[in-house]
Order: sequence, then structure tokens, then C-alpha cells
Amino acid sequence: MTTGQARRLPEVTLVTAYTECGPGGECVARALPLESVDMRADGDVVEIAVSAQLPVGNPILEHPTFRASRALTLTCALPTPQSPMLCLYQHKEWWMRPTWVNDCADVPPRTQMLLWRSANQADRQWHLLFAVSNRACRADIRGIEGCADGVAIDVSTNQVGRTTVEGLALLYAYGDDPYALVEQCVRHAAQVNGIAAHRDMLRKPRLPEQFRGLGWCTWDSLGQQVSESAIIEKMREFQAKRVPVSWVLIDDGWSQTEANKLTGFTADSERFPHGLAHTVELLKHDFHVQYVGVWQAFQGYWEGVDSNSAIARDFAETLERLPNGMLIPHPDRGVAFWRAWDTELHNAGVDFVKVDSQSTMTPLTRGVESFDRLGARYEALEIAVSESFADNVPLINCMGMAPENIWNRPRSVLTRTSDDFFPRTPESLAEHVIENAYCSLMVGALYRCDWDMFWTRHPHARTHALLRWISGGPIYCSDALDETDFEVLRPFFDERGELTHPDGVGVPELESLLCDPVHGNVPLGIRNTFRGQYVVLYIGLNEDCPQTVHIRASGCPIGLFDSRTGDCKRLESGEERTITLDYGDCVLVAYCCSELSDSFCL
Repeated sequence: MTTGQARRLPEVTLVTAYTECGPGGECVARALPLESVDMRADGDVVEIAVSAQLPVGNPILEHPTFRASRALTLTCALPTPQSPMLCLYQHKEWWMRPTWVNDCADVPPRTQMLLWRSANQADRQWHLLFAVSNRACRADIRGIEGCADGVAIDVSTNQVGRTTVEGLALLYAYGDDPYALVEQCVRHAAQVNGIAAHRDMLRKPRLPEQFRGLGWCTWDSLGQQVSESAIIEKMREFQAKRVPVSWVLIDDGWSQTEANKLTGFTADSERFPHGLAHTVELLKHDFHVQYVGVWQAFQGYWEGVDSNSAIARDFAETLERLPNGMLIPHPDRGVAFWRAWDTELHNAGVDFVKVDSQSTMTPLTRGVESFDRLGARYEALEIAVSESFADNVPLINCMGMAPENIWNRPRSVLTRTSDDFFPRTPESLAEHVIENAYCSLMVGALYRCDWDMFWTRHPHARTHALLRWISGGPIYCSDALDETDFEVLRPFFDERGELTHPDGVGVPELESLLCDPVHGNVPLGIRNTFRGQYVVLYIGLNEDCPQTVHIRASGCPIGLFDSRTGDCKRLESGEERTITLDYGDCVLVAYCCSELSDSFCL
């Protein structure tokens, strides 16, 4: 790295340890030597790793140990910070969202990615600061009150009693292409965490075959009152309307539970009186559904496994009891639990699973289990899924956007990137869109991103449908009985009747990276490619005023698909148009792609 480049690097100016000691756990902050941090360049990415050791005299006597949360804080000066800055931060235990700040001091706690651009017109390079969860350590970026040119990096382990904190905490990169910077850092973090070797197509993770057709999920239709009779009634409607449903996800409510705890591996006998296998057989034989999946929870069920159940007795060696009394699959021996459950499902004809409540594991194990134990939990889960269903690990990871979850999955390639689709709350559209689009910017180089189910009869039905299409992830609805409008779905099927998909993962276009699309005058643009051609979906997300976008066909024709009318229009080379979008409206722009225009005008 040249001297000129070195001046661009972040600089760690202070390392603070937070320790506790004594029966009351008195907390003390103490400075550690700067040598506790190692900064080195690895290709185009700069690594900042921590290796902190507390002195231990006689180990049988009381001695200071690192706190489970915020064990270390690195004060870090940034190179040429400018406003605005895009922050991706964890705002709930399970989910991340974007925000835009004008000052380093306003960077929210638990930020995982910080992106900005130099204001110097002679040097308009992009800068990326990227937090990493590695080994037992998780890093989070946050602002420092009154500090305009630096941030704090908090490093935690989730486990008390540790005298060492060691692992990669931060990555930094800069250059002309922000998308390349994000991909470099994602790939680097994946390799450091040992998960890149399982990604045969890391640059473009492929959507598993089980999810490439049109899907239907029971959740927003039936909730926890799902039953065989209600599922079959809905399938008859799909059949009558000639809706080609390829896969069905039987969501929460199908399994044996008592007091919010799992009691068995088979289906609830009242809702599925003939057993799960009977339901699956009907779906596949009578309605030609290719794949059927079911919902599971990472802890067995929301409150774990029932201690008095037969499975608790039969699989006692595969379970562990947490300090709060909750019984859950063991991180090491739990593979036998998952294998037994998934084998039961496979024998019933099930083809895939959705595993929910994943990021709940961190608060449940806080103080007793370090972040790296999640790797063993995921290894057990994914081994069972691949052995029971398919080698491509047909698994939807859900409620698992905490970084320790993202960087600990060895093989699965599909993850939900947002909080739920709330069909009865139309004003939730903007939050749903920005969570998915901007989180996909970060995790889309490692995963295909699931933007959740939607309703085809809804105030923003066409917009939600186009969002699922541009995402590059699964496209599935959750319509209630008599509430399916196939005309909303029809444009996404080609002349052979097959559901089309873009080539990659949908992410915000360049002009949207540093602009808040919810409060500004310009709509959010989400970009992807389709059969090699560039496509952008523009969505109006400002409830207070319309947003406008100017479209020009510079050297080739442009196809426009309007969500409000379902019409497809064509701009010839040299033509231009200004489009005004109210809240919830959208337009799909296909550049130099007459083929796309044809497929979207059936």
C-alpha cells in the first residue's frame, strides 16, 4: 500500500476494556495498549483485528473478566467522513434497517455497515466501514457524542468470565465502485468465518430449485389456525383460477405444541386429523404442487421443547437447559434432534423447512454462550436439512438478521431480510421496502434474499409483486380464501408458463445509496439484471408528497411497466419521460430489453 493510500486509512486512537470483578460484578473501564489492535491490508481490504488479554494472577482467586456485552471499545478516526452516510443497523433483535446521518456522532448503535462518499470533487471515491462477527466476537459501530470525524467500535462476546477477546472486528475498503466494495468485504468476512468454501456460486448465489416456482404460504391467510381442510379449500380456488402454485409453505400452527412448547415431531391431530403425510399427498397428487415445506423454530418452538413430552425423554441427550429453564437443542449434540425431526418430515413427503426465531438465541444465551457456538448450532441444523431433504439445503432462514447469525451459517443460501409483510397496515410499505432493499445490499453477495410473502388483492398488490420479482428471491403470496387475483401475478410468467426471475439480487441503484427515499423528492430505485439486461424498479415511498424520476432512452429502447395500470410502454432511442409516483406506486424500467417488454405484456 502506497503512502498516499495509507493516509486514507482509519486510525484506532484508543482501546478501552470493560471488566467486571467481585461478587457484585463491579464494572471498571480501563485503557489497553494500542497493540491490542492489529491493522493490516489484505489485498484491497484493510482488516482491523483485536487480541486483548487481561492479566490473570492466581486463577482460583477473583480476577477481572471481560463483560459479555461491550467487552472492548475501539475509538476509531475515519478518513474524510462526509455527509450523508448510509448506516445499516440492527434495530430489533431479529432485523436490520437503513438510516442516513449527516454526522458521525449520529451513527446509531449496532451499526453493521457505514457507507459514504468523499465530497472532494477531485476525489469522489466511496468509503466502506464494515463490522464483522468472527469467532467469539461481534463488532458494532456507533457514533460518539460530539465527535464529527470518528466512531466507536464495540466488541462483545455474549459470554461472562472471559479473559481474552480475539477476532476480526472491522473491515475497511475504498474505491470507485460501492457495490464492489461491499462484495469484497462480504466475501472477505465469509472466508474468514469459513463459510465461503460452501458457496459454489458466491458471486451470484442461486435460488434453490424448490423456490423457483410460485409459492403460497399459510401465514397471512390462516395464521396459527392452519388446518388441512383450510389448505385444501384454498388449493381448490387456485385450481379453479388456474394459478400454477409450485410450492406450499405450511407456516406456524401445524405442529404438536402445549403452552407454546414443542411436544412432538408430528402434526397437530385436531387440525391435521389424517396426519401431515395425508395433507402433503393431497397437495402433490390432487393439486400438482411440486414442493411442500413446513415451519420450525430454532429453539424447537417459541419457548423451546416441553420437558414433560416424549421427545424430551427420548432425545434428552440432544437437548440442553438454559438458565431460564428453557429446553432447546444442544449446539453439539443437537444434530440428532434435528435429524430425527427432519427424517419424520421427509417420510411425510416434506421437501423443505423455514426455521424461525433465529436471532432470539443471543438474548436467550446471554452470559453463558459465546457467539461462536452459533456456528455449531447451524452446522447441526443444516446437516439435518441436507440429509433429509436435498444437498442444496432448502431452508428459509428467518428472524435471523443479527450479524452473529449471518456469519455463522455454513451452507444455506436463503434468508429473510425484513420484518413481516403487514397486509392490514398499508403504511408499513415504506419500512418493508427499505429494510429489504438496503439489507440486500449487504447480504445479497452471500445469500438470496427473501422479501417475504404478499397479498395479490391489496392496495399495493402490483407494487408488492414487482418488489418480490426484482428481489431475485422467492415469489410467494399468502392470499386468504377467495382473495387471489391472478392478473397481478400473470406478467411474471413467460410464454411457457414458467415463473421468471432476474439474474441476481435486487439492491438500491447508485443514486439511492445516500438518499433517504422515504422523506425526499426522488423515489427509491432498485436495480437488477434480467437475462443480462439492466432493469430498475422505481417506487414512491414519501407519504407527504409525490416523487419524480426522469427516464431517458439514451442509445437503445426502454420498456416501462406501470404498476398502476399494468400497461407496458416503449420509449425509442432519444425519447424521454418524467414519471411522478405517489406513495405505493411504482414503474419498472427495462433498459435495452425488448425481450423483457414482451414477457411483461402477456
